[in-house]
Amino acid sequence: MRTKLILTLLIIFSFQISAQENIKKCMTTPLVEYELLTNPDYAKGRVNSIAENVAWIKANNTEKTTITIPVVVHIIHKNTHANIGSGTNIPTIQIEDALKILNEDYSKTNPEFPNPPRNTFLNYWGNPDMKFCLATTDPDGNPTSGVTRTSTAQANWDADDSFESNAMKKTVNGGKDAWNPSKYLNIWVCDLTNSQGGGMTLGYAYLPGLPSWNAWKDGLVVDYRYFGTVGIAAPSSDGRTATHEIGHYLGLMHTFCEESDAQGNPICCDNDNNNWGGYVDDTPATKDIYWWSVNSSTNNNTCNDLSYSNIFTTDVLDMDENYMSYASTTWMFTNDQINVMNATLNGYRSSLKNSTVSMNCDGTVGINEYQLENMNIYPNPTLGKLHIDSQEKINTISISNIIGKQVFFAEGFNKNTIDLSSLENGIYFINISTDKGMHIEKIILTK
Repeated sequence: MRTKLILTLLIIFSFQISAQENIKKCMTTPLVEYELLTNPDYAKGRVNSIAENVAWIKANNTEKTTITIPVVVHIIHKNTHANIGSGTNIPTIQIEDALKILNEDYSKTNPEFPNPPRNTFLNYWGNPDMKFCLATTDPDGNPTSGVTRTSTAQANWDADDSFESNAMKKTVNGGKDAWNPSKYLNIWVCDLTNSQGGGMTLGYAYLPGLPSWNAWKDGLVVDYRYFGTVGIAAPSSDGRTATHEIGHYLGLMHTFCEESDAQGNPICCDNDNNNWGGYVDDTPATKDIYWWSVNSSTNNNTCNDLSYSNIFTTDVLDMDENYMSYASTTWMFTNDQINVMNATLNGYRSSLKNSTVSMNCDGTVGINEYQLENMNIYPNPTLGKLHIDSQEKINTISISNIIGKQVFFAEGFNKNTIDLSSLENGIYFINISTDKGMHIEKIILTK
C-alpha cells in the first residue's frame, strides 16, 4: 500500500511541475522532483513526514511557545573576492539585515503589520512565532559567530544542474560542508546561475524527508544578491527569499497552481490543500503565477473558490501577498500554513526545534566574524603591553572602549607592541585593517 502511495505521489508531483520547468525564481519544485525520482528513500521520507504532519494537525495540536532555531550562514565566495564586502563575499551588515527580515516575517512584526497594502486577508494572517538565531558553537564545540566564509575557485553554481545545485554544500567541491542538519539550519549564500531556459534562481530548499545518508543536502541555498536588502544585495531584493525557502524547508507548498492541461496551459487548482501540502485550506485556489506588486487596487482572481473545498464560502481574490507566492510584495503566512510548519518542527524536524546548540539571538554577528587568519594578539587578558603578530601588512589600528570611545589610533602601523598601561582596567575592542579585511577582537585590560 505504501509503495502504491509513493508511486502516486511521484506521478502527481511530476505532473505538477511540467508547466513550471522554465520558472526559475524558486527551484524547490524541480529540485524535489528530481530527488524523488532518483532517491526512493526520499520518497519514503516525504510520505512519512506528511503522515506525521497530518496526524499532528488532526489532533488539534498547537505550538504554545516561541520556537528558537540555530542558524549557520555559509558564505561561499569567489577567491578573487577575499575582502569581506567585496563581490560575492557579502558584508556582515547584509547578513544581519537578512536575519532581521527573516525574524520580522516569522514573528508578524514585519513593516506591513498591522496595516498592509491591502487588508483583504487580514483575518487569515497568522503569527508563526519563530526566531532564527546565529549559532555560537560549531559542531566541534568551538566558539563561532554563526557565519563561515569559504573562498572557492568556482565561478558560480548552476541551479539547473543536478550536481552543481548541491555542490556548494560540500567542501570537496569547493563549497562548505553542512553542519549537523539535525541541530543547525544551514544557509548557503553563493552566486547562482542558470544554464537552461533562462530565468533567474533566487533560492531553493528541500521539502522535509531527506534520509540521514544524504541529509547533508538539507537547508537553504540563496543567491548572494537576494540575501538581505543592503550591502551587495540587488535593488530588486526584498530580502524575503529566505522567508519563502524556509517555508518550503518546513513543509509548505507554493500557493499558485503547478499543474497544466494536456497542451501545457496553466489550470486552476488549490495547490496546497491536499495531502502533499498538509491540507492548507485557508489559501485560495490560484491559477498560475502573479509576479507583480500587491496593493489596495490589486484584484487578481484567477479561480472560482466555490469550486473547491476550502475555508472560503464565497469566491475570493488570489492571496498574492502570501510569502509562498511569487509576487514582488508579500507579507503574510496563514494560520493553516503555520500549523504545517509547527507540525514539521514537532515531527521530522523536531531535533532542530529541540537543538542544544547555544545561540546569539540579538541579531548581530559576533566579533569572531571579523577574525583573520595569521593574526595573533597576546597576551589577552593583558597587564598593559599588547603584542601583535601579523603576516599581513597593517593599514590602521584603532582601539575603543566598551562605550565606543576611541582611545588609540595609528595609521601605517609597523610596530608589534602597543602600551595600554595608561588606560583604566576594563574591556576594549581592537580594530585592525589589512588588505585582506578587518580583524576585530575583544581585549581585557587587568593591570
